[in-house]
Amino acid sequence: MKRKSQNKGKRTSRRRKTRTALRNKADRLFSAAVRERDDWACRNCGSVRTPQCAHIVSRRYNATRWSMDNAVCLCQRCHMKFTHDVLAWEDWVVERFGEERYQDLKFRARQGVASVDLEGIVKMLEGKDE
Repeated sequence: MKRKSQNKGKRTSRRRKTRTALRNKADRLFSAAVRERDDWACRNCGSVRTPQCAHIVSRRYNATRWSMDNAVCLCQRCHMKFTHDVLAWEDWVVERFGEERYQDLKFRARQGVASVDLEGIVKMLEGKDE
């Protein structure tokens, strides 16, 4: 027996899809901007193979998710190495950027934000913030 969807035809599902699409677009634009800023090269080893955007403080925190000072370009190999060795990542960040910047990022992430203006973030990343 087939069950009917509880959410079929409601605006919330369409709005959720739109917000998800906007968040994904913001993530893609942000990643490209970080890699472009760092000349498409790994900030750890200098490799230009498979550059990726790596967040200093996890991207789960919307307060710092799209902050340019919260991301660096890493090659796939270094990104995975640091993903699986959090202590080495913290040491690298503190050595590279300083304890004060790292603590500031963590503080801002913990502060959080009431709401995220995804359309504004996309416009800013597209360079249309005029």
